Amino acid sequence: MDDLSPLRRLIQSHPLIDHHAHNLLNRESATDYDNYPLEAIVTSADGRALENARTTLPSLRATSQLSELYGRPCADWNAIQSAHDESVREDYSTLIRKSLSGTHALLLDDYFSDDEDIESSSWHDSFTASPTKRIVQIEAMAESTILQVSNSRKNGESVWNNFRQRFQDALGNALDDTNIVGFVSEICCRTGLDVDAYSSDDTTLGGSLIRILDSGTTKSGFAVDDKEICDWIVQQTLKAISFKKKAGIVKPLLFHTGLGDNRINLLRANPACLQPLIAQYADAEIVLLNAGYPFTREAGYLAATYPNVYLDLGKVSPMVSREAQMKVLRESLELAPTNRLLWSTDGRFHPETFWLANRQFRQALEIVLVDYVQNGDFTASQAMTIAADVLFYNANRLYSLNLTPSYTAVE
Repeated sequence: MDDLSPLRRLIQSHPLIDHHAHNLLNRESATDYDNYPLEAIVTSADGRALENARTTLPSLRATSQLSELYGRPCADWNAIQSAHDESVREDYSTLIRKSLSGTHALLLDDYFSDDEDIESSSWHDSFTASPTKRIVQIEAMAESTILQVSNSRKNGESVWNNFRQRFQDALGNALDDTNIVGFVSEICCRTGLDVDAYSSDDTTLGGSLIRILDSGTTKSGFAVDDKEICDWIVQQTLKAISFKKKAGIVKPLLFHTGLGDNRINLLRANPACLQPLIAQYADAEIVLLNAGYPFTREAGYLAATYPNVYLDLGKVSPMVSREAQMKVLRESLELAPTNRLLWSTDGRFHPETFWLANRQFRQALEIVLVDYVQNGDFTASQAMTIAADVLFYNANRLYSLNLTPSYTAVE
């Protein structure tokens, strides 16, 4: 039987690249629970549904584990909130540093970057070994572009032509920006993952844009929630990154899939809906976020059968139960190539989201890989390669980060 101690040590201590997360709150906003409820570290529920979050298995497990982070016993969620208050008030930087321990680099989906309550992407650099990189949300970029179009609207001018050119220019600039390593779409939460592989005609798209302009204002902003426009934005992004790939520059498009809040239509959140789009844009690297949960097998199937597809294992830790986390890992490994699996926390706002996600994922990964070794599915050496790839090297290659982890294996 292989010695499993080097494998266990690697899983628990190898530096990781968190390839999809969000910015942290500033100190002043970190205890603003009306806008940023602490329960959100273990649930995507909001509104009245959030009232029940404290009774879920993920919440009860977090209550127990966070006692370790705070260095004090926490019997219930009220005690957790008190410990969080004290940690923020006395030394917020130390709480963040503990929560990001082991994180070599962050790739931040900065959808909330204009929010004065959060810290900038570069601010996070002092807590990681390598500088933070950005992932740009394409729907937010489109909404910003529509605002520009609205402010410069002229009689007789085609608003569609104006928007199209501005959006394509913004895409081009982002592709040339070395600080931006990828794009992300939340079309899953807007119109669903059943994205048409081919765009509508200009007349239809122009009408779609007019509806968006008519439903918003320059003060309130504009919501990109019309299917024709949403599909077009995704198609244009895939075309642009496919073209850029020919020049040797690879920047993937990440899709939120499955696990989310009540904005999603669960039937249209299945990553299988993306199959025609994936096949059409075979030269574009595509990442399926959130393990596709609860459609993990479908997501794994796509990663196995399309060489441009990667499967992210994030968000399920700490959002689902311990058993479900291990089931997600096992279902991912049923078909998906291990060099196409990525780790992320999908952490946001509160530092504890990062700490819980990383801790629970390492625990699940150790249990699953050790079990496979003990049952003869692969050797301990092969398991170590898989673990290091998932935690670090797969993301390092996909995003062309060229980073080197500080880790020495013990023989």
